[in-house]
Formats: sequence, structure tokens, C-alpha cells
Amino acid sequence: MFKNIMKLFMVFLTAWSSIVSAATPNTDLGSVGDIKTPQQASEYIFRSSPKESLISVQLLGAVQKPGIYYVPANTDLLKLLTLAGGSANGSDMSDVMIRKSEPEKWASIQNKALDEHRGTYEVDVQELIQQGGGNVLQMNHDDLVYVPPRESMVSPETSKTITMVSVVMSIVLTGLLIGRYSKEKE
Repeated sequence: MFKNIMKLFMVFLTAWSSIVSAATPNTDLGSVGDIKTPQQASEYIFRSSPKESLISVQLLGAVQKPGIYYVPANTDLLKLLTLAGGSANGSDMSDVMIRKSEPEKWASIQNKALDEHRGTYEVDVQELIQQGGGNVLQMNHDDLVYVPPRESMVSPETSKTITMVSVVMSIVLTGLLIGRYSKEKE
């Protein structure tokens, strides 16, 4: 009986030390699997004729190809997002933010998918596609478009905590089952 209690105590102590070490901030660089290459911004040029004048638009955030886009002056928001390969990782396209260099050009546009806040526009692209009228949202030189990334339901810290608790519970339950089985064998 005493042996079983000691085994259980050792299992608990081992699990507890791993939880504490996981919860304390770590200053090491992490494992090789934790290393992620930084997202590279690039420049893209799209034109239909060689003499067509281009404007530059910055497209940042959760798109397949973020960067600076040199596009024809009549390019609209939907075409720009299409040129960028659409959303990355299923990002939320209902809150696309656009900082206009000339906000007065969009001031008179009446569309339920468009919401203005001091020269910055929030566009619900999914609603814009459903309603139509995306061709009036034309880009201007030096506009900035930001597609926010999808927010995960559970933070990485919470996920680690849940994993550690489940590991500890598995170890404790395994210890209890071993203890019960060894008691039955005696």
C-alpha cells in the first residue's frame, strides 16, 4: 500500500514539475519546429497594356500574397484581393480596412457593405460580393488595404494549459489503475 502511494506521489510530482516549467516564461529560442519564416512583402505589377499608367496600393495582412501592388488606375477592391490570391488561412473578410489617400472619392458611395470612420473604410467583402457594386470601390494611388487575420477560438497559452492538465490527469489515472490492478494481483 505504501509503495503504491509513493508511486502515485512520484507521478504527481513529475507531472507538477512539468506543468510549472511550462507555465514559467522561457528565455530559450524554442525548438526548430517553432521557427517560422517572416512573411515577405513583395511588389507585384499587373497591367493589360504596356503604356497603361499604374498606381501603387499596399495590401497587408492575411492574404496569400501581401505587398505593394502596381495596378491600373481603374482597379477595384475585389480585383485587388483576387490578384493577391484571396484570403490566407480562411481569414475574416468581413472587416477589411482601407485607408484612402483621397477619402472624399468614396464619401458619396452608398453601400451596406461599406462603413466610414474618419477617412478609413471598413468593408464587408462577403456582403459586397452578395450585393454587388464592388466595381465602384476603386483604388487610388497610395491606398492601404489591411485584411485582418482570423482570431483563433483558443489562445496558444490556453491550449498549452489544457494539454498539460490532460497529460497530468492521464498520468494520475494510469497510476491509480496500476495501483488497483497490482492490489488485485496480490
